[in-house]
Amino acid sequence: MIILKKNKDYKSVYDCNNSISDYNLVIFIKKNDYKYSRFGFTAAKKIKKAVERNLVRRRLKEIVRHKEDSIKEGYDIVLMARVNAVESDYKSLESSFVKLMKRKNLFKGM
Repeated sequence: MIILKKNKDYKSVYDCNNSISDYNLVIFIKKNDYKYSRFGFTAAKKIKKAVERNLVRRRLKEIVRHKEDSIKEGYDIVLMARVNAVESDYKSLESSFVKLMKRKNLFKGM
């Protein structure tokens, strides 16, 4: 899994105006010029405690790591956890991710 590191990469994905959201997550998507997808993980500023923000981000990274083989190549994808994601468990975050990715048609073979 290749992770976005630079602030300009995150900003370019945010400025693309291609996003989808639900109760737990917001996913920002931008087509890139590479033969692989890159991922970014953030948490809402309203999640006050760093421990909670980090826990949610670690869960999202693990979800993407498991689903990475089935995600189409050539996209920059930023996952932002909403405040509600703190109360959500791993399974509900995973189902939110899968639902949103299917809606944007980002899984292979769909």
